[in-house]
Amino acid sequence: MKLINRLVMLGCMTISVLALNSKAFAAAGDYGLSCTNDAYGAQLGNIYSSSGNFHTSQSVGGYGVYVGTDCVYAGGGRTNSSAIVGGEIARAAANSIIGAVNGRLSSALSNNGDTAAHMSYTSNGGGVGMAANHIVGGISIWTNFSSSDFSNDQTFTQVAFDSNNFDGDSSAMTVGIDKQFGNIIAGFAVTGFDSDIDTAVNKGNVTAEGETYGVYVGLKTGVVTLSIGAGSGEFDINSRREDLGSAKTITAKDITADVQYYHVNVSGTLSRGKLSFSPRVGYRNFDMDMPAFTDIVPDDTNTIATDTLTTTDESVGGKTYSSDMSEAGLSIALSTGGKITPYIDAAYVHEDTTSASYTTELTADGTSDLAVSAPDGYISYGGGVMLNLSGKVSGYLNFTETTNRTDFSETSISGSLKVKF
Repeated sequence: MKLINRLVMLGCMTISVLALNSKAFAAAGDYGLSCTNDAYGAQLGNIYSSSGNFHTSQSVGGYGVYVGTDCVYAGGGRTNSSAIVGGEIARAAANSIIGAVNGRLSSALSNNGDTAAHMSYTSNGGGVGMAANHIVGGISIWTNFSSSDFSNDQTFTQVAFDSNNFDGDSSAMTVGIDKQFGNIIAGFAVTGFDSDIDTAVNKGNVTAEGETYGVYVGLKTGVVTLSIGAGSGEFDINSRREDLGSAKTITAKDITADVQYYHVNVSGTLSRGKLSFSPRVGYRNFDMDMPAFTDIVPDDTNTIATDTLTTTDESVGGKTYSSDMSEAGLSIALSTGGKITPYIDAAYVHEDTTSASYTTELTADGTSDLAVSAPDGYISYGGGVMLNLSGKVSGYLNFTETTNRTDFSETSISGSLKVKF
């Protein structure tokens, strides 16, 4: 019996020793150690970021204590979510806010004669709007709502390889007031914008919500319409990501970003029999200035006895995220002589939008990281039907697909309703 007890005790001791030594070869997060644990975080030097290497200066079994491979080998995984998709927020805001103003001006300044479609065609592919025209002294009030779903499908396998894979949506509500002076319209618009994007590589998320205030002017000369505008405002940014060592949530909240935008658009309508051709060219710029802020890292719950549970927060530098887009497009409508007019639309957009950027990896992992997607341009195409139900009620149903943008896809099914009071 004593022999059996001794064998059991010896077996338990052996298992304990093996378990202790295995700490030197721990995989990501085995002990709940945050990437910035105050005692063993990777920010303290290379001696804490060497998996399984022998260090006689260390006290734990003669091996380097290690927070986990992901903390050292990951670039994108240790990046604040705003640095991955900040440019995409600027792009979505530009399309929503500026698209609403261009849509209003194109509609208000469109020919009201015997064009083939008797309607206007705009680069604003989605929304529901109403216009209350000529309320007092020729002043008009109008609204527009737009929404978009978009995603980046770059391959994501593990954090060590990086990826700017994301899935997001945005929406905007614009309210404007303007007045027409002959062939000129001048107005003021307020837009409420929000966006919500999930990022794969850091199990993160970033939201943006705020308002912009802008002025615009439209001028109609013959068959050509010119519109220009500019505005500014603020977005409230919140982000989160996973601590790759402790699996807890790192947050940064209530970051106020200043935004500015401007745009110019030229469009026209030419009629040939039952066909109406509406070409357009335009440029839009949107900048979002993010200030420096701090990622708040929660204290960890590591399982190494007597070690500290506290962590070090991480500083994120300020940065401007921009989206510049030049567009050339064409709509073609077919007059049917009734209340429904079908149309098709296509456009090419040359784009210069801030790409994703990642935190520098602390140690090379011997693998080839994925390069960030290059948002250099895209083609959009679609179509729908214009509805002219009565002299005071009109609108459209629209389908648009975005293609040829690297790793990016976007599909919009939208509708618009305009009521003249």
